[in-house]
Amino acid sequence: MKSRILQILGVAFIATIGMVSCDTDACKDVDCGLYGTCLEGACECDLGYSGATCTTLVRAAFVGNYNTTESCTTGPDSYAVTVTAGSSDLTISIGNLYRAGNFTTGTVNADGGVTIASQAFGDGTISGTATKSGGVLTVIYTVAIAGNSDTCTLTAQ
Repeated sequence: MKSRILQILGVAFIATIGMVSCDTDACKDVDCGLYGTCLEGACECDLGYSGATCTTLVRAAFVGNYNTTESCTTGPDSYAVTVTAGSSDLTISIGNLYRAGNFTTGTVNADGGVTIASQAFGDGTISGTATKSGGVLTVIYTVAIAGNSDTCTLTAQ
């Protein structure tokens, strides 16, 4: 009988240890700020945010003044552009794209790139994408005016 009680206590002890060890919360000490959610001990950031605690706006990497080189269907060019924060956390505004003096709006994607949805651009339209990697800004876009289009790749540091 004494042996049976020790067996039961031993099984109960092992079961208790097993239940305690399975009850750990990997997110207990993880702070994902206002713009993230902890999932299995790591932060999953909301769209438009990045960083260990999801406090960095993705668009912040794009903001700045740039001297550019550009290759278009119509030929090469060099000029300056300015990228500023847009009206929401998910937008940027690119000034002087295509050396036109206009401001073009882009929206941050889930992959950290920017989509320039088709929008009015002077007497025509513009659309494209922007990325920033290794300190290099790349904007690939098409301008369409009066039935003619010009596709360009702009790079800047």
